[in-house]
Amino acid sequence: MGQTETDLTVTGQENYPHYDALWHLKTLGVLDARNAPLGWTPTPPQKPTRVAVIDTSVAPEHPNLKNTINTALSIDFFSARLGSFPYRGALDTLDLDWDTNIADGLPHSVRLLTEFTDRLSNGSAAHNNRVQPCTLPDFSGHGTCIAGLVGARPCITEKRLASGETEPLALPYSGVDPMCEIVQISTNFDPEPEGMILAFLYAELIQADVILLPRTISDPSRVVPELGDVMLGSHNIKDLVRQVAASPVHDDMWSELAELIVNISQNRPIVCAAGNANEEGAIYPANLATEHNGIISVGAINAKGFLSSYSGRQGITVFAPSNDAEAFDASQVRLDERNPEYDPIGVPPSTDNDKFSSFDVISTDVPGPAGYSGSPFAGASLDGSLREYGSYFSRFGGTSAASALVAGFISLGRSVGDCPADSGSAAKSWLLAKSHPQSDGDIPLNVPCWSGSPQFPDT
Repeated sequence: MGQTETDLTVTGQENYPHYDALWHLKTLGVLDARNAPLGWTPTPPQKPTRVAVIDTSVAPEHPNLKNTINTALSIDFFSARLGSFPYRGALDTLDLDWDTNIADGLPHSVRLLTEFTDRLSNGSAAHNNRVQPCTLPDFSGHGTCIAGLVGARPCITEKRLASGETEPLALPYSGVDPMCEIVQISTNFDPEPEGMILAFLYAELIQADVILLPRTISDPSRVVPELGDVMLGSHNIKDLVRQVAASPVHDDMWSELAELIVNISQNRPIVCAAGNANEEGAIYPANLATEHNGIISVGAINAKGFLSSYSGRQGITVFAPSNDAEAFDASQVRLDERNPEYDPIGVPPSTDNDKFSSFDVISTDVPGPAGYSGSPFAGASLDGSLREYGSYFSRFGGTSAASALVAGFISLGRSVGDCPADSGSAAKSWLLAKSHPQSDGDIPLNVPCWSGSPQFPDT
């Protein structure tokens, strides 16, 4: 998984370059050409930097994540209204900020905070109402990839041979900050406002150093579905569909959630993915980012240093490495000319094909048949040793991957004592000071780089 020589391998009729699985860390200036730390020392701090990831569940048994995921504090809001703790049997003393006043002035949030802290402090079972948490491997692909990019640790595990014997196996994969700890806060991918309020309140209660939201929140008052000019018989579908208004209580709770996110960002940075639909700006809640708060919106650039075809463009705080995607629309024509199915017929002579990069970001995946990269084995391991390791890693991308790298970058700054801890805005200012200004045409791009300027491998 480390440095490899750039060569070509035949795929179908065309050639694709091999690339270093940790190229994104070199682009960020975190590792040097030998995969050694560049400008920092991997000495764990006395108290690990805590990154709260609000996403799907995670696979904590992955060898590179075993010492990264804080299983005592990770919580699931998918299965139970006030949460279940997937990895513990009972609730004993929790190290929480019981005196937080972050919800003051927000009546629904105050009510939920009271209910929630009562649940956490009464010593009840970890699985609320005995409902099993929704943290099966089938649900954990996205969260496992995100966790690996933030804080995976290189490790040595065992591989079981066909003979039944085992041999040591090095997995030198690393996230941006291999010294941090991750608290996974899993939620429904289409949650009600109450669930998201609870997720952010919990991130505040556990005093997270960094909060990461690598996806959107479907607030109906801020995210309006786009309906194209599609005809159904003699009628335009837009004339036949109307948006159902939320109840007044839901409206209030959605509004409170936006205020709560901004309030929490004053205490600690909140890193948000900017979106994957080639938006002009950023999706919600990344579009809440301003110079007056600690919300950080993250767009994506590819391995050539160009804006990824799907990324938002304007009003975005920073851009971080990720994959690319083909595009053929009014704004750009960016096609993969190495693809054996590529056909130049009908392609305009002036295109952005030279901007396309086939490099993906590689991350940790759910071991076994679940996740993005499957396995021929029903179980991932046998007696704690690997039977294969192809399913333990997968290709990944989008602004989700880019935002995870930025969250890890800030976490690394905290772990080595470089990034200030007094507010979200201070951390955001530090990040911008660590970013290298460049551009893609007339689009300015601030790219975080630990040392010097970003080095892009796909040239």
